[in-house]
Amino acid sequence: MCAKRAIEAIKDELINFTQEMIRIPSLTYQEGDAAKHLLAKLKDIGLDEAWIDGAGNVVGVLKGGTKGPNILLNGHLDAVPPGILENWQHDPYGGEIDKGKIYGRGTVDMKGGMAAYVYAMKILKDLRDKKGVKLPGNVIFSDVMDEENATCFGAEYLATKTLPEKGLTVDLCFLAEPSKGVIMLGHRGKVELVVTTRGETAHSSTPWRGINAVQKMIPVLEDIFSRQQAELKNRVHPKLGFSSITVTNILARPGALSIVPDECEISIDRRYVPGENLQTILGEFNTLFKGIKKNDPQFDARVVVRTFLEKSWTGYQKECLKHHAVWVTDENHPYVQKAVEGMKEVGLFKGVDYWQFGTDGSILAGVMGIPTIGFQGGDEKQAHRYDEHITIKELVDTVEGYTAMLCKLYDIDLSLLD
Repeated sequence: MCAKRAIEAIKDELINFTQEMIRIPSLTYQEGDAAKHLLAKLKDIGLDEAWIDGAGNVVGVLKGGTKGPNILLNGHLDAVPPGILENWQHDPYGGEIDKGKIYGRGTVDMKGGMAAYVYAMKILKDLRDKKGVKLPGNVIFSDVMDEENATCFGAEYLATKTLPEKGLTVDLCFLAEPSKGVIMLGHRGKVELVVTTRGETAHSSTPWRGINAVQKMIPVLEDIFSRQQAELKNRVHPKLGFSSITVTNILARPGALSIVPDECEISIDRRYVPGENLQTILGEFNTLFKGIKKNDPQFDARVVVRTFLEKSWTGYQKECLKHHAVWVTDENHPYVQKAVEGMKEVGLFKGVDYWQFGTDGSILAGVMGIPTIGFQGGDEKQAHRYDEHITIKELVDTVEGYTAMLCKLYDIDLSLLD
């Protein structure tokens, strides 16, 4: 296909740039060096505008007309830590190539996808500038900071501050999270809840003189692991599956020997489907607490969404909720149908599915309401693992997939790439 010939011309650059980005560690809050290197690349390929915003997101624009759609290619700069280095067979920051695979932390999650964006935009720019193709809308590149902490910190700043301040609107968003070449159209919501029970301290030799906060937590735990887990399996979405709940941590305070704890805290991972939201979820816990208190007047509990003070590498900070909103893009949406047609045209269509993990689609689609599509050739099973890798074929297929989808959305004949 013509797209393959165009990609072959930039294949070595694509691979080299992916390796360069892998070799720059970009842990959450420490993305500055990677951001600056990426910005230099966007300027090098000649985007009409490219900058780093106040939160540390890297943004670039390939300008088109006013007809649209205006398309956002969104990814994230940060990658998780490598863990125990001895468990890696390849240097996590080496960008080594072995048997057709590029190894390193962040290859699929998601420096490979980000590099694919860059070179898909380069192909579109060449079509516009060298062959006179008119782009009907803007193509906007964004690689945001701090996605891995699951607060949408960088993406929220992008959507609510950076784009509006520049007068940029978005009609369709792509996410380059790993999808094994499948088009992804949503995921369940996730909220991290904190339930705290309170009591009174006493010497543990005379526990009856106090109120043990751990003991007061028992009926809450029983409800979570019996009634709630059973009932949530019945809250089913035909595409996303069912809601779920589990406890991930338990703390008792003061946590010293010989003292009855007056505070117990549990952390809860709650996944939810359309029809539920933060208000209904919190309301269910408050109803539970009222029921327990009827039988136990000493019961004292509260539930909140965990918050986290985020501070970017630029110094921007904000208190954020640990929350990923649920989102689903309709398979019959015209943009989705166009994307599918484009993938079929180059022989890359592998179906439609939905992610199990959270993404920045929570703010872009779930909160802002922007139709959103996920795609990347890399295997999501590689994310956050030792010897994380993407194959060169997966990387190339990602560029071809994005090129094909963008051309179809803009009614550009792929034969022009010949």
